[in-house]
Amino acid sequence: MKTKRIILSWVCIITLGFFWASSGEAVEVYELRGATAGALTHPYARGGEVFLKILETKSEGKIKGKWYHSGQVGGEMDIVSQINNNTLQFATISCALAGSLDPKPMTMYTPFLIKDWDTFFNKWVGSEGAKLILESLKGNGLIGLGWIPYGFNALAYKDPPIRTLEECKGRKLRAAQAYTIKGTLEALGMNAPPLPFPEVFQSIQQKVIEGLTTPPGIMVANRFHEVINNITVSDHLFGTYIFWMREKTLASMPEDLRKIVIDAAVEACFKQQKESKDFDDKAIDFLKSKGVKVWTISQQEKARWIAATKKVVIDHEKKVDEKSHDGRQFMRTVYKSLGRDYDKEILE
Repeated sequence: MKTKRIILSWVCIITLGFFWASSGEAVEVYELRGATAGALTHPYARGGEVFLKILETKSEGKIKGKWYHSGQVGGEMDIVSQINNNTLQFATISCALAGSLDPKPMTMYTPFLIKDWDTFFNKWVGSEGAKLILESLKGNGLIGLGWIPYGFNALAYKDPPIRTLEECKGRKLRAAQAYTIKGTLEALGMNAPPLPFPEVFQSIQQKVIEGLTTPPGIMVANRFHEVINNITVSDHLFGTYIFWMREKTLASMPEDLRKIVIDAAVEACFKQQKESKDFDDKAIDFLKSKGVKVWTISQQEKARWIAATKKVVIDHEKKVDEKSHDGRQFMRTVYKSLGRDYDKEILE
């Protein structure tokens, strides 16, 4: 805590944003500071670091920056606050936290939305639905420049195995506070207490809960294989962060540098997307090597899980509608962007 306070004080004392540097003649150098609450043990937390390296090279030193990770400047709410007051200019923030500002980013945490990595890469990125979500926090002064996923959720838990809806019933697995995540587990028949993430490992050890829902890569990065002995690869949720930037920061840059910033963010996100996919794939093999039993569900069984969780999607649509009065049309656009029919799949 003392270290965090020192860093926060240091960050706030420094004049951030734009400054003049001189070396014979005045050269305008832009300084961007960004943050994530995540730790560098997972690729999703390295997106800002990659972005700044690309940016410094492409701008020929006209843009420099600093990347804070592992909660160095606080949690996600702290990071949002610092973006609002221009202490930070960009951040990677989970759709769960962004969804507390506007429900549209929470769409990414609706059950069975993104079916697989190919769908994410080839249909979702760059689509109309993706654009609507990236622009959903403009009212908060933020613009999304890209996606930094951390993978498809699996169920991680202690014996006995979960392979059917019937085997989900009554199981006690931790969920994040986000209403779609908690709602998905509950729709599958589970008890889903929203414990703080740092408490999960010990809570499994002490048998307060049986496990949690999270991607395999997160399990490995947090050593959950030491306290669980099963995972069910169900892909029921797709976890992603968004690369957010202050609109005012972008607007105050000359057009050529603005384009460099946007292009660098897109490139950095793409690199981290590929790295996260590889990280998750290798994580499953690692878990197997540690004696964790890996279960899958059949397509027929998955259809039952999808049917059981439709109500979570409908409830989410209502929340979007309450906020922006375009819930149905928005969800139709999102599903259409994925080559799907919202009315047939969810409403019928």
